[in-house]
Amino acid sequence: MSVASNLLPANTSGIETDTSGWAAGANTTLSKSTRFYSGASSLGLTATAAGTVTATTSARVAVVAGQEYTAYSYWANVVAAAGRSATVRVDWYAAVSGGSAISSVTSAASSLPTATTWQTPPPILIGTAPVGAQYASVTITCTGLSAGATVVTDQVQFGPPAAVAGNLLPYNTSGAEVSAAGWGAWTNVVVAQSATAAWEGWYSLLLTSVAAGAMDSGHAPVPVTPGVEYVASVAVRPGVTSSFRADLRWYDGGGVYISQAAVTWSVVADAWTRCTVAGVAPTGAVTARLVLHPIATAAGQTWLCDRMALGLAPTPPGSLLRYNAQSMEIDTSAWTAVSGCTISRTTDAAWEGVASLRIDETGSSGMDATVGMAVPVPVVPRQAYQVTPRLRLGAGPAGRTLVTTYSWFNSADELLRAVPVTWSLGSSSGTGWYAPTTSAVAPTGAATLSIAFRIVSTIAGQPAYLDDVQVTPGGLAAVADPVPTSYSASIALQGLTSGGYTYWGLWRQGADGALVPIRGPQSDLTQVTIVGDTTIVEDYEAPLGVQVRYYLKVWTGSGYRSVLSDPVTIPEPPSTEIVIKDPGLPARQTTAVVAKGGQPSWTRRARQGVNAVRGRSRPIVISDVRTSREGTMTLVTETAEDLASMWWLLESGNVLLIQWPSLWGERDVYVSVGDVVEAPYIEYAEYTDRSWTIPLTEVDRPIGGATGSAGRTWATVLTEHADAMDLLTSYASWLGVYTGLEGT
Repeated sequence: MSVASNLLPANTSGIETDTSGWAAGANTTLSKSTRFYSGASSLGLTATAAGTVTATTSARVAVVAGQEYTAYSYWANVVAAAGRSATVRVDWYAAVSGGSAISSVTSAASSLPTATTWQTPPPILIGTAPVGAQYASVTITCTGLSAGATVVTDQVQFGPPAAVAGNLLPYNTSGAEVSAAGWGAWTNVVVAQSATAAWEGWYSLLLTSVAAGAMDSGHAPVPVTPGVEYVASVAVRPGVTSSFRADLRWYDGGGVYISQAAVTWSVVADAWTRCTVAGVAPTGAVTARLVLHPIATAAGQTWLCDRMALGLAPTPPGSLLRYNAQSMEIDTSAWTAVSGCTISRTTDAAWEGVASLRIDETGSSGMDATVGMAVPVPVVPRQAYQVTPRLRLGAGPAGRTLVTTYSWFNSADELLRAVPVTWSLGSSSGTGWYAPTTSAVAPTGAATLSIAFRIVSTIAGQPAYLDDVQVTPGGLAAVADPVPTSYSASIALQGLTSGGYTYWGLWRQGADGALVPIRGPQSDLTQVTIVGDTTIVEDYEAPLGVQVRYYLKVWTGSGYRSVLSDPVTIPEPPSTEIVIKDPGLPARQTTAVVAKGGQPSWTRRARQGVNAVRGRSRPIVISDVRTSREGTMTLVTETAEDLASMWWLLESGNVLLIQWPSLWGERDVYVSVGDVVEAPYIEYAEYTDRSWTIPLTEVDRPIGGATGSAGRTWATVLTEHADAMDLLTSYASWLGVYTGLEGT
């Protein structure tokens, strides 16, 4: 019994400053007393004449209609006396002041001890703000006082109850804080409220067996949705060590039982055990119940039950794991100890719920502790998946790492690929909970996924804890595809906003491992501010006919995440042709046949002066680095379209990229083109074949961005815009239409 947040001001609740938070009722004088339940003072209520004392909060507090609230206050006699009882009342109003109460709810009367000790449990009420209620006041009352007698109250609380998040059960049904009325005595059981012990608050539900055998107690049904996973739980404290079954039962629209999920727990006498059951609502299910099902071996055996809950399983949208696999609240059946460790379910530490997976190193030489999923989960090829576990390590040296391995299988359960992704603890050696988020993309042909976690440099005697393992579609990923028509690659980036990072960058990685930045609209994409979760990048400078990968990094300061795409190979033209591109204007590109003997013979001229010295046989040579390569290339084009494409490419005068057939052993080269000679290949005017003599000078990769796209056509523009007005209002110039950059 507690409130999630007390809506009463601190001085009204605890009377630490003065009594201004309270208005005295009839026959009552208020004072600040030095008695206290907590703090240093309390509210004294003195009876003017024999009878009842009462006080109401001076100001109403805002409430929300339809929301559940609880209220209570602690009481004590100043002088020991018998026959006194206290209540707390909440009045609901439509306005902050004035008007009549819409309705009221009052606690059951609770007798004060015939002593000066504080009354526990205190009087408690639970009520739901009615329709139209926007404000509430709290009134406290004590009866049975003689004239001049004083009682004190302290820690007056009013607010939403500290309920289980998402619980479909009312707060009183969850904990029997007011009564046991929420539970039915169905089979072989007597149901009552008990103040003997409680998991939360002051009271719990008491189940007493009528005779030996199975017992059943359940609550009013709550609505559910077919196909959705639900979880139910209860804290159990038996009078004898025994078994306790928690049932999650499903019913149709007519209240007819359909099926159930059930878990049997071993519960120890006089100790609390949190018992959990989870299941997916079957087809036709409309309602569900949590049914408490102890097994008695004799009459008169007792079970205290508290903190009952039934609600949606707290799994993220699209979760590939069921609740027990995610949080180990029931058992460890979803996980296996792969190597170097043993595993067990424990309540010693937990991030979510009350349990986690404990990982103990076995001390096996050279074997890190590794745990993996017992059963793979289905996936969709080319979809990115993100894994976020909660990991708690024991104290140890900095720099320890967690390796998350994504094992992808095809429909025949054959391993396609295993992708290890490493997360480092960095300079920290602390023992707190960490969330090492990683992601990877399902390869083509993938049908299932299995996840394994390897804790590198596990420390013997220092258990690790794993909890709240979330496996969901999405996350940071780069998915690359070849675009054969433009001899380029298209890279789809996703999950850029996951993790709250500021910048992203994209690089191409070749066989040598070197990273080359990808050209973007303004410049290289080495530091781009994150403004959305997804984007498409086109790479027109990737080598042809060889595998490349793309390295995506997101970061803020020194903190970062990164992923590598799967390898991709851009097809190349026939081995007699080369591809010529304008890196800054990707639409300007063409292919051409290299004439026999037309491959450049490269020259690298020496830059030096040879100076003859009188009287010496050897000259003095002053030299500098050699020039870049120079050569002349001879090409052949066949059609008029080829001829037009070649001139369209050359006429800009920009630096060009030449991509040679991979069999030639030539590396791709950026060149500046000198005076070009176009000549008929055959001396007949009706033939469009042309021979091209193209002088080349090798230059550095040009700076700047890439304008437009090789795949952008008028069809693209028509698809993007409903009509001409939409087109004209989207772009500031024809350059914007050409590039697709709105506002340009």
